[in-house]
Amino acid sequence: MENIEDLAVLEVSSENQTPFSLKHESRDSITDISNVSTPNDCSMVQSISLESFSFSNELEGFESGLNVKDLVVRVDNPQKHLDSLETYITFRITTRTSREEYSENEYVVRRRYNDFVWIRQKLVDGFPTHVVPPLPAKHSLIGQLDRYSREFVLCRMAMLHRFLNRIVSHPILSSHSTMHLFLTAKPAEFLVHRRNSDSIIGRMTGSLQQIANSYACQKTEPEFETVKDYVETLSEKLSTLEKIGERIQKERKDHVAELNNFFPVFTSWAGIEPVLRPLLLDIGVAEETISSALQKRLISSYQIHFSQPLHEYLLYLESINEALERRDNIQIEYELAVEELNKLKSEKDELINSDPADTPASFSIWKPASCQDKLEKLNLSIPKLLKTVETNQDKMEIANENLRADMERWYVEKKVDLKRILIKMADQHMKYYQESVEAWEKVLPSLKETSNYDNVTTLS
Repeated sequence: MENIEDLAVLEVSSENQTPFSLKHESRDSITDISNVSTPNDCSMVQSISLESFSFSNELEGFESGLNVKDLVVRVDNPQKHLDSLETYITFRITTRTSREEYSENEYVVRRRYNDFVWIRQKLVDGFPTHVVPPLPAKHSLIGQLDRYSREFVLCRMAMLHRFLNRIVSHPILSSHSTMHLFLTAKPAEFLVHRRNSDSIIGRMTGSLQQIANSYACQKTEPEFETVKDYVETLSEKLSTLEKIGERIQKERKDHVAELNNFFPVFTSWAGIEPVLRPLLLDIGVAEETISSALQKRLISSYQIHFSQPLHEYLLYLESINEALERRDNIQIEYELAVEELNKLKSEKDELINSDPADTPASFSIWKPASCQDKLEKLNLSIPKLLKTVETNQDKMEIANENLRADMERWYVEKKVDLKRILIKMADQHMKYYQESVEAWEKVLPSLKETSNYDNVTTLS
């Protein structure tokens, strides 16, 4: 097995050719993208450094994870696969565990994005009243051509890593048998299981959703209404940040483009100004340094340090809303059963209290059902429906407890997640401004020399 300290590498493999990859380098190195053509001249190899990740602290925690957790995972080492039908990326998932249900302490498997989609849906089907964390959004039609770029692969890998770590940190979701299969099964076994497993519960959830579309909860628990309002408000705030951030990012790119045209002017100007030459050259270097710092600290890092984590958190809020909706569906099912039970009980009371002489005579070829027959049917239906009501009430109470527990966990995680995003943003800005100040401080000696020269000239 590969050393866990190795660099994550995007490799290219083909069903008809021997796979190859870039050589592994130390984690301390930051490598650039290098393009390598296969014999078919249709593939690209990208070397991606783990140090580029916005969640590098999480990856470092993997080494000592079992000291505090009984299940830890890491997603890295993306590989590009080529076959006659499609091109796709797989990611390596390394799992370390001390749980009894796992026969080994470490597993290494490869999964593609669609496999992550499958496991998430299985968890939603199996635990509809829990908050199942979101996956990174599927690439847009415009982004289709760019889905093998270094930036896209890095962001997707980071989000998949965070998705799995949220799952394995959840005491209920991480214990699901399908999750065990996802983390341990060999490719052939996993593929067979995927093909043979039909989402029956998913279809049931869909039928409940159809009921919910035509029926609203009579009275939702106030605590969950408060959660809905808070999630909606937070989502609006984060969406506003995302939109403004995109505008600022565009302005930064335009600014860098202008700076790249700006500093060469000072260099060429210095050629015709012997006296001002040192100052003009230093100003040109300062502007070039500021341009590079802006590109490195704020523009290149924007997607992976701010935009993508922020968007992923918006998806997380959507997942919470989905869980709240599924909980409402269960309440709707309970209320409909109660409504039907009350209807049957009222019908029974009317039959018991009715006077047979008041029943109008009717002429029909069918023998009308007697009052006693109706009562017998109701006496059979009411106990069954009462049991259904009790079952649905139990489901609703369990759903409430599940959501309460997940919300308590989420409120704690939210502080850590959003704090990490904001601290990283502040850190990148401070580094940019620090490098800008240092660049201008280097201009000061030349500026003083020019001022001294002017004073000497004036005295002369």
